[in-house]
Amino acid sequence: MDIRVNINLPRDKRGFTGRECPRCHQYFKVKFGTGLPTPICHCPYCGYTGDHNEFCTTAQIKYAEEVALKAIWQQMIEPTLKEIEINLKQLEKATSGGFIQIRGRIESSPITLPLTYFQEKEVETYVTCDNCGAEFAVFGVFANCPDCGKLNASVIFKKSIEVCRNRLRLLNSIEDKALQEAILKDALSDGVAAFDALGKALRLRYPTIFPQRPKNLFQNLNALSNALLKSIGKSLSDIIGDGNFAFLFKMFQIRHIYEHNMGVVDDDFVNRLPDLRYLKGRKYPLERTEIENFLILLLGAGNCILAIVDIQNNLKW
Repeated sequence: MDIRVNINLPRDKRGFTGRECPRCHQYFKVKFGTGLPTPICHCPYCGYTGDHNEFCTTAQIKYAEEVALKAIWQQMIEPTLKEIEINLKQLEKATSGGFIQIRGRIESSPITLPLTYFQEKEVETYVTCDNCGAEFAVFGVFANCPDCGKLNASVIFKKSIEVCRNRLRLLNSIEDKALQEAILKDALSDGVAAFDALGKALRLRYPTIFPQRPKNLFQNLNALSNALLKSIGKSLSDIIGDGNFAFLFKMFQIRHIYEHNMGVVDDDFVNRLPDLRYLKGRKYPLERTEIENFLILLLGAGNCILAIVDIQNNLKW
């Protein structure tokens, strides 16, 4: 007798189902019905590829085993015991009053098979893949799409820059000068941080294009430009234009003095940007328009780098 049991795994309140990589054992979530119609799954963390059935979590396997055991009990064991009990009663009735009498009785006690329900874990980052539309969630920030295997770097980078730009809109309702400066500084700093985080993800994925040294490659635009020139034959200034590169370089230096020197222009700043020598010893005046232009250009530079990487690796991001 074959018993087929359909098991619907519980989902979280957002419709996501937990997954666990059989190789690195890290947890993530997917929303089935989005993305590609494929039984294949890619681990967002280590890249392992296999059938979705290989990615069941420990809690899901336990739950499925309990559901299957309960079904076997209800569909096979209980009916069999009842049939035996009926046959014994019939045999007892047939032999009643005879020389040989057969009596049978099945001693049984109520058996309960409780199910161990579970809740999917909370993770940190929810993403919709811009390549295949799959919705998934991971710990950390950057990860590969479980459906198409694409790195979600462009999605996360764009979201990060959007947050910085949205922060600038707070200036519309703020009159305090110190608070205005703090918001401008944070937007500038977080924009550079987003670009640096993008770089770290790309360095892990494409070490032949982006060298491991210097350590903060995506904070050092000259070094990044030279690295690109060496690996793909085009410098960053070739990719985005000399004027745009010069503006980004300037803003990175401004961010540096605000992070390390309270915004005051020092000798290192002047050595890198001699045209601004007249500001030495003064605080560089942050302006909203300049920060907004910086974020827009930074987003464009990041997207250009992603496009170049795509071409070089013959991948579809």
